[in-house]
Formats: sequence, C-alpha cells, structure tokens
Amino acid sequence: MRIGSYELKNIRNRITDDLYRKAEEKLTERKVGIAKKAREYYIEPFMSTMSTLPIELIAHDKEYAVRIKYTAPNSQGGDAPDIDENWTYRADDPLINPKNPKQGGPNYYSNVPENILDERLRDEVDLLCKDILKLKAKKEEMTTYLIETTTKYTGSLQLRKAWEKSPHLLKYLPKEPIKTPKTKMVRNKKVIVED
Repeated sequence: MRIGSYELKNIRNRITDDLYRKAEEKLTERKVGIAKKAREYYIEPFMSTMSTLPIELIAHDKEYAVRIKYTAPNSQGGDAPDIDENWTYRADDPLINPKNPKQGGPNYYSNVPENILDERLRDEVDLLCKDILKLKAKKEEMTTYLIETTTKYTGSLQLRKAWEKSPHLLKYLPKEPIKTPKTKMVRNKKVIVED
C-alpha cells in the first residue's frame, strides 16, 4: 500500500519523538539544574548585603538565564560554537534575581539578563554538552536514515522489507489492507479469478 508524503513525514516524526524524547527531557532537566546552581553561585556573595535591604529594593523575577557556548574539542565548525543556548531556571514564585531594566534578555519582552557561567560549573557543563552533542548526532543519523528510506520506498511493503533489520520501526507502519479476491462475471455468476 502506498503511503502519502504527509503520512511518511508523520511516521518519521513519531519515530524520532518516541526514540529520543525521554533522553531530551532528561538533558533539559540537567540544564535547568545547572542554571539553578549558577543562580545560587551568582547570588551567594551578595546574600549578606541583600538580607539587610528592604525587600522592595531587591529585584525579583521568576527566571534566571545562563548563556552557554560550547565548542567540542574535535569540532570543525570554525568560529561558531557547537552549542549556543540559554539555559533557564524558572521558579513558581519570584526569587531574588538579577535584572537589567536597560538591557533586554533572551527575547524582546524580557528584562532577564543573560548571565555568564560560574567556572565551578564548567566541568558539569562540558559533560552535559558532550551528552547533548552525542544525542543530536544519533538523532540526526536516524533522521537521515528515515528520510533516505522513506524517499526511496513509499510503499508499506517496501518499507517493511527495508526495515527488517530494525523491527522496532515496523510498528509505526500502517497495517496492510486485507486482500480481497478478484471476481469476474461468467454466465451471470461471480467467479474468483487467480492473480
């Protein structure tokens, strides 16, 4: 059975989502943890002074953003870093956080500044960035494989044969329709015709 391009795209997206979503969520949790630690390290030297000030004089916000730029040691990307992201810690209630009323943050409406990373977190960030790059490489490899096979084969039977070595992918293909025998009218009676 031929599968349309829109359905093939949905199949590819479902496969990559199911294979990599949980790992990406774990990496995001680690990013938030690092941003939270970075906030604590940033605020730590000022806490004794801030505790003496009235609460109205201290900036509060629900977000703290850390700018992360990482280039892998074996990278061939030139001047551009492999990872250039804002890792954000968000709290339910406003916390003491740095704010810059003149400088916007990661987007136009935000006044949360992008903070630099504390050097005490450098090793942890490097390890996480390596894990992020490994996962990205695996996901890109799988996406490339899926695009190649679904471009070459658009029929579900063809894809079943192509994906024989990866049986976990077969569950995403639609079920084959039940083949009905062909019939032909012979002397006012329907007779089954062999293929």
